[in-house]
Amino acid sequence: MGEGEVVVVHLVRFEAWNIERFMFVTNKRREIAGASELITYVDFQWVGSALRGLHPGFDASWQIEKRPVELLQTGAGTADVLVRDRDEARRLVTEVTLAALEDAPGLEVCGVVTEAFDWSEPGALHAALQDAGRRMTPARTSLPGPDARFLRLPVVEDCATTGLPAAGLVPQPLDDGEEVPRWEPRSAESQAKWVAFGKEDERVGLDRLASLVGEEPRVLKQVVEYLSNGPEWMGVVYADGNGLGSVFGHFEECVEGDTNRAYADTLKGFASGLQRCAQQAFRESVAQLLDAGALLPDGGSAPVLPLILGGDDLVALCAGEWALTFTELYLRAFERLTAAAPEISGPLARRGLGPGLAMSAGVAIVKANFPFATAQTLAYQLMREAKEVKRAVHGVPCSSLSFHVLYDSTQATLPRIRGQQEFECGRLVAQPYVVSDVPDEGLGWVRGRRWQDLGRRVAALTARDEEGERRLPTSQMHDLRSSLFAGPRVADARFMNLLGRFAGRGLEELTVESESLFWHEPAVDGEGQGRLVTGLLDAMNAEGFLPESLIGGTAVLEGR
Repeated sequence: MGEGEVVVVHLVRFEAWNIERFMFVTNKRREIAGASELITYVDFQWVGSALRGLHPGFDASWQIEKRPVELLQTGAGTADVLVRDRDEARRLVTEVTLAALEDAPGLEVCGVVTEAFDWSEPGALHAALQDAGRRMTPARTSLPGPDARFLRLPVVEDCATTGLPAAGLVPQPLDDGEEVPRWEPRSAESQAKWVAFGKEDERVGLDRLASLVGEEPRVLKQVVEYLSNGPEWMGVVYADGNGLGSVFGHFEECVEGDTNRAYADTLKGFASGLQRCAQQAFRESVAQLLDAGALLPDGGSAPVLPLILGGDDLVALCAGEWALTFTELYLRAFERLTAAAPEISGPLARRGLGPGLAMSAGVAIVKANFPFATAQTLAYQLMREAKEVKRAVHGVPCSSLSFHVLYDSTQATLPRIRGQQEFECGRLVAQPYVVSDVPDEGLGWVRGRRWQDLGRRVAALTARDEEGERRLPTSQMHDLRSSLFAGPRVADARFMNLLGRFAGRGLEELTVESESLFWHEPAVDGEGQGRLVTGLLDAMNAEGFLPESLIGGTAVLEGR
């Protein structure tokens, strides 16, 4: 940029909006994996290809002061680009959205262009980013959704998996005993997902998704095949960073200096650091699961499939027996890695935050054939419940986890589930659980609801004597569980009766206060009188989904 030259810039933002519907419209694991691969195209392929098409030789090091465009940040189906020329900015939107229509029909990718701003004006880039966020919603709602693109006149047959009009008949993989392939009607969206999944050749399909997690596409396909046919229970994991909306909304406070270049460089470092920490946390968690024996039948990897892994977002499928352990490991690793990354901890410290970033996660454990769209919604609701920890624990990063094992498919929404677990002065679960190692002082709300507390209760329920028999008889524990729904007085009377019969067998580990299954939870923010909670129901639900060798979580793994 020459002396006295005024650089006028537009910000272009891209977002994929209907990610959850696009992935979970079907229960076919291959199509879900293919959809996840296509979502990565937004930030891995389409934007970069469009920029190189407009400007041959483009690379990520370009800066807007000396070049016509600059890639500001990408991740999890989003991208921000700085462009000098408005017409070129509009062409960029056309190229990216057209690529999405051609390569991923059914995925809604929207782009907006902000008004021009003077690059030399302090705070202008932050204002443009906020403006792009405000423009995105009306731009999206003014356009017809993907379903409106697939008209049904003349009448055509429905797709076997998406419910959209079929674009053709597609041969299906041979099942055991089949010699002739079945042909099924499939929509353009379904066929695009199959193409993205690719053939069994390790060099074809899922390459971008595999690169995120440091695996070969062949190994990732083995995970998909196992999750399609292997486990009885499936875990849907939904994790999201705590407080990042506020951080980005006031990111100017995280920047040292008031120039737009300082802002852009800090934002780039922060965003790329988040992406790197998310990928590393995933790889470390999978490696720890492998060390613990979570191996596919034919080897290769752990039964975990990342669907979205970008920035502070994680959506994953996992074999049910490992879902809770994987999520705990991931939350701990992400918090630790972000605290150790100067490009993250530095900006956070300027706002008085940090040192690292905490996450909240929801885990819905469902039968393998349960509709994933419903399971994903439940996992999201559990993640929102886990974020309640932010109100209760102030001043330190605090990762948290809520979960539910769905035995009754008629109760598939969290409000209905929790409604059945509430009574007049409390509720029968202690969720969410705190995963972070936060101090005890001044945090009475945390009492009894650390992840280690859950592990201790599960260990007591599953402990065996020298002859291999349960120290606490299963029938008695289920009877105690039933008494919870009669209220604290009845449940505690039954507990005291059992305590006299099974003294010294670990029954006291189910308590926080010595003579009651319940303890008093102080009110959050000093509002109200608090309530009674108990951890027995959580422990009995988690019993089959916390492997006995790993009860206690990372403390066991780190001791290996």
